[in-house]
Amino acid sequence: MGEPHVISALSNKRAELAGIVSQLERQLGQQRANLAYLDATMRLFDPNIRPNTIRPKQQRARSVWFRPGECLRLIYDELRDAVQPMTARELAERIMRVKAMPVVDDRQRELVQKTILGSLNRAKETIARSETAGLVSWRLI
Repeated sequence: MGEPHVISALSNKRAELAGIVSQLERQLGQQRANLAYLDATMRLFDPNIRPNTIRPKQQRARSVWFRPGECLRLIYDELRDAVQPMTARELAERIMRVKAMPVVDDRQRELVQKTILGSLNRAKETIARSETAGLVSWRLI
């Protein structure tokens, strides 16, 4: 049979995870009830409204490097001063210099670049994407 200390540790971990799942299920039930109450309140003001057609808003994790809206503002600042379209990597390196982040760390640069790409893709009305010879670059519209 298994080692008693291993079984004990695994049992404790299972109990912990089961507790988390139970708490999340309670929260989910409460949020579903809140949603039903909100839908009913909306129907009081507009009986023809169809709350199910309202698209859910995706919750995004906040960046540890940028305050809300700061990343996009820094992107605009860099693109405004650029003479030609810039790649996401160039933007990441410049913004990291502005924020006094170490540019030598490739992993951190990749993560900042991923954050910048997310902001670029959400700003379709003001920032244009262009591709030349397989190289994607960005410019202000």
